[in-house]
Amino acid sequence: RTHGNLVSMAVRVMVLVTMAIHAAEAIKMHRGAALPALRSLPLHWPPPRSTALSRTACMVAGAAATTGDDSSSQISEWAKQESLVVTKGPHVKVAGKTLNPCGLFICILTMSVCACCYPPLLLSYALSRVFDNKKRRMVDYIVNIWAKMSMLLCTYRPKVTGLEHLPHTDEAFMFIPNHTSFLDIFSMSGFVPRRMKYISKIEILRIPLIGWAMQFAGHIAIRRMDRRSQMQTFKDAITTLENGNSVVTFAEGTRSKDGKLKKFKKGPFKMSSKAGVRIIPVSICNMYRWMPSSALLPVAFPRQVEIKLHAPVETAGRDEAEVSKEVFGIINRGLPPYQQAAPGAVV
Repeated sequence: RTHGNLVSMAVRVMVLVTMAIHAAEAIKMHRGAALPALRSLPLHWPPPRSTALSRTACMVAGAAATTGDDSSSQISEWAKQESLVVTKGPHVKVAGKTLNPCGLFICILTMSVCACCYPPLLLSYALSRVFDNKKRRMVDYIVNIWAKMSMLLCTYRPKVTGLEHLPHTDEAFMFIPNHTSFLDIFSMSGFVPRRMKYISKIEILRIPLIGWAMQFAGHIAIRRMDRRSQMQTFKDAITTLENGNSVVTFAEGTRSKDGKLKKFKKGPFKMSSKAGVRIIPVSICNMYRWMPSSALLPVAFPRQVEIKLHAPVETAGRDEAEVSKEVFGIINRGLPPYQQAAPGAVV
């Protein structure tokens, strides 16, 4: 009982601290308050503005002012998003990464929801092993509920566009999104109406509760520095696609450190071609600002995140390098300017 009371008290404290931080930020934004009390604390408050982001915001805003075509409203919206500065609030450094109360609260909440989902998850896993071992749809539905509930309780719901590109059949696809945060996985799993398997590094699948749930669902592990593991992952992914499962793989290989789209690996396109499935490019916009590479966990509750599902790209009978270049271009054009690859970037 004492342990339960302590956990309950800790969660309440985290909620109150997080609410206080957001209230302080709102006061500062709308009234221009200097918050002298917070400045006097021996914590990192406020973080410096990102010079690069601010410069980009000015460029985008300038483009919005001078553009006279129909795209000006979109450019103006991008400028508005870019001008938003996400403050980390009071925070500490853990292994060189930023950790603040909001990130800790999201972590505790996500793990708590996952723990609550475990009884039906274990039952679904047992039934799936007997009746649906190739797809394990019952497990997928529990993971979908867990991901969506976790994000909704964090007051986060991304805007999803392009749903018309998902046919009403059970056709398997290879989903290829840009990658900036582990929240990409929660967003795709919770809000894209398609049950999917992920190709994820082995370290993620070893995380208690979360990693175990991904293993129960049949997600695919990879050891990025192990050539033999990469070959096994390649075979497992093709088998999963041939079994009628859609697969999500991050073609950049790892999360982008500056939010910009990076060069693609060849593996996902070889998998798609070998399995004979189409590719759905996905642009995940504005997630980076809420969890930059310098942060251990999200620094604030995400806002203004958009998931753009693009039209399927055919792979049958096509050169893999050509498909990769086409998918790269589609994803890149769907991202806001500050996340787009540098002009002339190697695909």
